[in-house]
Amino acid sequence: MDSPRRASDSLRRAFLKFDRRHGGSEPPPRVQVFIARHPVGSGVVFGVLQGLLFLWALSGFDDPERLLQGVLLGLGSGLLCWLFCRFERRRQAHYERTGGFRPAPPKPPLQAPPPVWLQGMALWIGQWAAFTVLLRLYMWLNDESSGWPESAVLAGIAVMAIWTIHLVKDRRHSRRSGPADRAADRSDLPGRSDLPG
Repeated sequence: MDSPRRASDSLRRAFLKFDRRHGGSEPPPRVQVFIARHPVGSGVVFGVLQGLLFLWALSGFDDPERLLQGVLLGLGSGLLCWLFCRFERRRQAHYERTGGFRPAPPKPPLQAPPPVWLQGMALWIGQWAAFTVLLRLYMWLNDESSGWPESAVLAGIAVMAIWTIHLVKDRRHSRRSGPADRAADRSDLPGRSDLPG
């Protein structure tokens, strides 16, 4: 009589040890808690979706035999989902009874972002690839005989031209908005008409 109970307890302890080792004692997401607390509703929704998906995949809405198979599949998958939800609820209840879930470990520090030159190179390559494909499609639609190499060269020229225009605009803007210009634009400084003269 004690032998099955002892085997059940040892199996339970082994599972909980395995669960803790693989992160089971960390707080679960809210969705997981909600599904575990509503096993019947979760089972019904999962079973209905599985049954309908099965019937839709086999186009079995008109065939009574496939309809019965879809209903049985939905019933079986719903019961299986209900069983897993009950099991998950008991697992969560165990951790709540024994002191709750351990707090999540602190997040590791964020890695430093890649260097600016690498970010710029990745952006340039992405733009160049997109322009290459667009130019090739344009040439293909216009029945031009040029191929991928010509598209790649033209895309490189277009991207460099766009970047050059962008750099020129940035430099003009930075020259125009110097410290004196920024001070003149501030509304809290008196204007020339407010100065005594």
